[in-house]
Amino acid sequence: MDVELHVMKRTQLGKGASRRLRREEVVPAILYGPKIAPMPLAVPVMGLMKLLREVRQESRLIRLVIGDGDDQQTTQALIREVQTHPVRRRFLHVDFYEVPLDQPIVVEIPVELDGESIGEKKGGVLDLIRRTLSVRCLPGEIPERIHIDIRNMDLGSSIHVADLVGRVPFDLVDDRNLAVVAIGVLEEATGATESTEED
Repeated sequence: MDVELHVMKRTQLGKGASRRLRREEVVPAILYGPKIAPMPLAVPVMGLMKLLREVRQESRLIRLVIGDGDDQQTTQALIREVQTHPVRRRFLHVDFYEVPLDQPIVVEIPVELDGESIGEKKGGVLDLIRRTLSVRCLPGEIPERIHIDIRNMDLGSSIHVADLVGRVPFDLVDDRNLAVVAIGVLEEATGATESTEED
């Protein structure tokens, strides 16, 4: 399902104009991309809050509706950055990236683990080392999650990016040697085992 956000073109630029927008519950923004000149935008705060609740990740493609009436135009974009005030937590600025739908892009996709591992059942500790992985795909094919089946993982085992090639239907671009998930052994359990062996 497409996620849609209505925005307006911003004609007044500069810090003073941006402050006035924020007082009016509007967030200054910019839209840029390989095929367009940077376009200053104004985003209603309520619309942005609703969008972020629905999207929850920067890899989700959104439909930007710019302007209204006869001048209205639409484009597909990604959220590249949302700047917030460090103390007041209000929105300061948003960067949107216009995505050419016919060109592959690289996006960060959340990792989701499926099942309970053999190692966990034995008392091991699950360690999700990489919470996201980089995927190269067409904008219309961006996955919501990368599912990794961990049910056969035993104590001391790990899964690296190289192990996922062929197991997930995506073009992974991270270093093949990077560990994604591991099953560790509790020190207490190790100590207890050593003590029993010494006795």
